[in-house]
Amino acid sequence: MSEADIAQARSRWGSRWLAPMAAGTSILLALGAGYAWGTGAIGRSPAPSPLAVATGTPEDPAAPVGLGRGADGELQSGMTTGGESAVTPGIEPLVFPVGGMRPDGQRFIVPAFDEAPGRANVYAVDAGARFSAEDSARMAAALGVGGDVRALQPEAGGGWVVGSSPGASFTLSPWMGDASYSSGIPHPVTSCEERATALHGRDKVDGDGTWAFGQEMIRCMADTPLPGDELVRESTAAFLNAIGLTEESAKITTTTDASARTVMVTAARVVEGNVTEITAHIEVSSEGILSASGPTGEVLSLGDYSIVSPAEAAGRLNDPAYAPHLLAWPDTRPRSTDAAEPPAPPEAPDAGSAVPWSIMEHDIVSARLGLALLTGEDGQQYLAPAYEFTATDETVWSVLALDEDELDTTAAPPGASVLE
Repeated sequence: MSEADIAQARSRWGSRWLAPMAAGTSILLALGAGYAWGTGAIGRSPAPSPLAVATGTPEDPAAPVGLGRGADGELQSGMTTGGESAVTPGIEPLVFPVGGMRPDGQRFIVPAFDEAPGRANVYAVDAGARFSAEDSARMAAALGVGGDVRALQPEAGGGWVVGSSPGASFTLSPWMGDASYSSGIPHPVTSCEERATALHGRDKVDGDGTWAFGQEMIRCMADTPLPGDELVRESTAAFLNAIGLTEESAKITTTTDASARTVMVTAARVVEGNVTEITAHIEVSSEGILSASGPTGEVLSLGDYSIVSPAEAAGRLNDPAYAPHLLAWPDTRPRSTDAAEPPAPPEAPDAGSAVPWSIMEHDIVSARLGLALLTGEDGQQYLAPAYEFTATDETVWSVLALDEDELDTTAAPPGASVLE
């Protein structure tokens, strides 16, 4: 990258560089009467006054809303309202039976919500906007990758490639026009492994019983510097500019891996005051970019669509057709205890005793309207409005906000097969 490119990247860097990312909730919309939605009954909510629905702003974008299936068509991991991963081992974020286990019943108690429907934009990702041999050559050249553009065969996923491993390489794939870049710079761990192997081999044990290879790895990694903030920013800006995503249109987060001596950068596209799950990832060492990937497709508006009111969306929490998705939950892992003696089998229940069927009540205390990334039957990507509800028990739930008249309810889910 030339000094002019670095200067331009430095000058373009704005206020979207944040670590860690926080969800914005600055615009509040006034709402109306309240309900308690249960199983088979509707009652008055205990909320003393109406709540407001939060949304993001261009200055303070809100975190994405998950609906269970993201860009890859797979079940998403949990996400907290702050945008951080909330995966809890042993807990599956579903409200339906998994693996033959009986699930808990769910009952949602909601406060006062407005009954007036609204309008919101729906977006799509045009994966073919920058998908050609010329586009591949231009992006690769911007990252310093030279050579001819070669077409990848369908069995290799299709797309275009410039350069080759172990040197610098650049690949453009059909999935969201996803770009993948490898600089050819060795990872710090790989460099230290090669150094330690050359000096000691992997089997040498010194007279005092220490493993020479392991000790050299520790010394080498300790001597390897982390990349500086300026290098991380310049590297990130260089990759984003190459694939057509500017820092002004993205939310930037950084994560330092001190053990690997690298920094991982995530740049999520911001659309209409909402952070989306359309993200680029860049790994940087003290030598520069190690690898990077990100979608090159353009986000385009499909127009203004009807959305249901917050009150109707709250009703969807109990509607299996909309399969409310559990996004985040508290840490409820059992704590280990030292038992004095092995546990005995449970006693038989008494005659006439109640049969257990747990119903978990979720008292909704806040809501927001955002964008969720969905995948269509033929692989198209949509950014659709969705509501997210947070309860007092720290669980977070989401439902689609679009009016049913705006939905193609006959479409099969991605990758679905029809049972004969």
